[in-house]
Amino acid sequence: MGLRPLAELWLPKAGNSAEEYEDSFRVLYPEQDGESEQGVTARIAVADGATESAFAREWADALADAYVAQPPELDDLTEDSLSAWLVSPQGAWHDAVPWDRLPWHAEPKTRAGAYATLVGLAVGPTPDDPEQLSWEAVAVGDSCLFVVRDDALCVSFPLHDAAEFDNSPALICSNPNNTGELWDGVRLVGGKCAAGDVFILASDALARRFLVESAAGEKPWQTLLALEPQEWEAWIEDLRRDKLMRNDDTTMVVVEVE
Repeated sequence: MGLRPLAELWLPKAGNSAEEYEDSFRVLYPEQDGESEQGVTARIAVADGATESAFAREWADALADAYVAQPPELDDLTEDSLSAWLVSPQGAWHDAVPWDRLPWHAEPKTRAGAYATLVGLAVGPTPDDPEQLSWEAVAVGDSCLFVVRDDALCVSFPLHDAAEFDNSPALICSNPNNTGELWDGVRLVGGKCAAGDVFILASDALARRFLVESAAGEKPWQTLLALEPQEWEAWIEDLRRDKLMRNDDTTMVVVEVE
C-alpha cells in the first residue's frame, strides 16, 4: 500500500501575478524503501498567508517547509511542544525579511509578525502493522483536508460546513510573542487508510466551495479528480466570475492510496 500523487495546483488572486501568490504548499513522497526517520511515507502541507499581515507569503512558505521537513509529534502534542516546533519556521521567516531595507512606516507592522493558516497531512505505516497505512493531520484555521472513501466524503477537517468560514479564522503568527491564543485553534484528526482513499488539501476559497457543493448533495471530488491540469486556471476563473468562489489565492493538493 502506498500513495499516488494526483494533483498539485495553484492560482493567485485574479489580477495578481504569481509573485503575489500568498498561499504555499509543499509535498514529500519518499520512496517506499527509503522511508524517513519517522517512517512517514508522505507529508503534505498547505498554508495560506494572511494578506493583511507583512511578508505573509514568506511565512506561509516557512510553515509549509517546516511541516514537510519535520512535522510536530501529534500523538502527544502540547502547547509547549507546538511552540517549540514553531521556533524553526519563525526563525526562517525572520531571516527572510529584509529588515535593513524596510521603510520606517512598515517596520512596526512587520515586527508584529505575519499570520497564516496551516493544514498538514502525514501518512505512514501503522506501528503495529507495517503493511497498513495510517494518517494524521493537524490544522489551524480554514485550510482544509477532505478524505473521500468509496465515492463519499468521510472526513471534512477542520471545518464541516461552509457557514463556518468567516473573516477571522484561527491563525499562526511568525512572532512568538503574538501566539497567545494559538493553542485554542489547533485541531487534530487521524485514521487508517484503505485502498482507494483520496486526500484533498485545499486553501479556504476552494474548501468553502467544496463544502457548499457537498451540502447540496453534489460530489465535488468527482469534478476535482476529473480536472486536467491545463483546465485548472479556466475552471477557477469561471467560478470566480460567476461569484461561486471568492477571489482569493487558491491551492489544491490531491493524493490517492493505492
